[in-house]
Amino acid sequence: HKHSQDNIINMGLSLQRDLKIIIGLAFALSVGILLNILACAIWNNWWPIFVVIAYILAPFPNLMCANCGKGYEESQERAFIDAGNFFTGMIIVSGLALPTVLMHLQIIRTEALFMALAGGVVTYGTILLYLHVFHREEEYDMY
Repeated sequence: HKHSQDNIINMGLSLQRDLKIIIGLAFALSVGILLNILACAIWNNWWPIFVVIAYILAPFPNLMCANCGKGYEESQERAFIDAGNFFTGMIIVSGLALPTVLMHLQIIRTEALFMALAGGVVTYGTILLYLHVFHREEEYDMY
């Protein structure tokens, strides 16, 4: 009976920790998106908002490739996962490069570039931190 109470207490503490982490990540994600919106609104130029499309598209290659690889041999499944990681990386680099190209073409100001890049780094960092904290166990089960 004492052992089951300890498990319940430990599970409650784990849920509290997870909830605090999720609230912190939600706050960081909202700050990242706010920086992108401010990069547009302050200088009344809405071109940098297209970076948000990259935020939305970034997880899809990983999701699709991980599901497509199910049922294959381990080496072939790993190839699907690597392809998903490659395409996700390509989208992330494109999302960070777009404001730089827009600034180089003098479509947006340098200040808007720095705000959009800061928003991108915060947003992508939040996504990576979420994956690191909450999907770590699943990754180890795969091997």
